[in-house]
Amino acid sequence: MIGVFQPWHLIVVLVIVVMVFGPGKLPELGRAVGDGFRELKRATGDGAPSPATLSALPVAANPACRACNTALPAAAQFCGNCGAAQPRSRAA
Repeated sequence: MIGVFQPWHLIVVLVIVVMVFGPGKLPELGRAVGDGFRELKRATGDGAPSPATLSALPVAANPACRACNTALPAAAQFCGNCGAAQPRSRAA
């Protein structure tokens, strides 16, 4: 047995999906599946924050890592540069 899934398995599944949902509903179905995966990723916390999200975090008056003196967002629990844990009083 070479592998569990062969390329023709995918073709058969795609043909069945087109027969059940029709070609007009496929973009809507794909969008719903993508939204579901995005929501699952956000809920489980596996998604790494984007640079835009990190830059939108508020920065305290003088936040700096005690280990490497790197500027940190106000809510940071760990330094992004050296990984050192930050005091709980820093969390917003």
